[in-house]
Amino acid sequence: MKLESSTPASAAPVTFGIVVRPTLLFVAAFALNITPHEAVHALTAYFLGFSSTLFRMWVDPDAVSATPMQLAAIAASGPIFSLAVGLVSWLLYRKTYKRRPSRLFFLMMAMVGIYSFLGPVAGAAFGGDFNLALKFIAISRTIQYVISAIGLVLLSVFMFFMGTALSQWAPLSLGRTKNVICTTVAPWVIGTALVVLIYSPLPRFLIASTFSGSVFWAFAVIGAAFGFSKTRDFDSIPSLTRLDLMLTVSAVTMVRILVHGVRLAH
Repeated sequence: MKLESSTPASAAPVTFGIVVRPTLLFVAAFALNITPHEAVHALTAYFLGFSSTLFRMWVDPDAVSATPMQLAAIAASGPIFSLAVGLVSWLLYRKTYKRRPSRLFFLMMAMVGIYSFLGPVAGAAFGGDFNLALKFIAISRTIQYVISAIGLVLLSVFMFFMGTALSQWAPLSLGRTKNVICTTVAPWVIGTALVVLIYSPLPRFLIASTFSGSVFWAFAVIGAAFGFSKTRDFDSIPSLTRLDLMLTVSAVTMVRILVHGVRLAH
């Protein structure tokens, strides 16, 4: 017995475009946040009087003669920049672009930006930018652990909340399971793999940290599952747009330009 689909064949490409948007825009948002994040480290070092080489996911500063406070400022500048980007993107998502197709991009930018701040907060006692900054200014291990505990809670709650927001960006025709897979599982698993591919070659520790650092997406998956709803605060889900492709191409191009590093020298 052959069952005919109620969805017109011409709608298939549109549906495909809709369900791949979260993954594609996550990759673009990651690149447009993380590489500028590293650039801010390099620029901070430069303005403090130290040369550095900027790569696509790390910075190699010549700061041997820097004071502990200068080193702390260089380390902390990246996450603080990411937080600013995340907050501005969230405001654009909530207000200016509320009824536009590009709204999902700003949601992803907000998520990656704030994640890139809360991640180092959660790692304050273990590794990362804030761990370096706190070590440079000789903050006790006890305080580092307290900061990490707060960061872990905030990051988990934040990603749960992001999952509920992302779940709204799938077609109404999708059930709970497909919705969760398209809006959170795919960006997490496929998106993270694409990020590593685009940023390749990378040192092994950065590959490992990229995958391990993505584990908090699990809370977004849970948020999408619990927050699944057939209601929407906009009329229709936009399909893959020309702007999406332009943003992704621009992001990938920026990353590939930095494969061999850019020297900021005095």
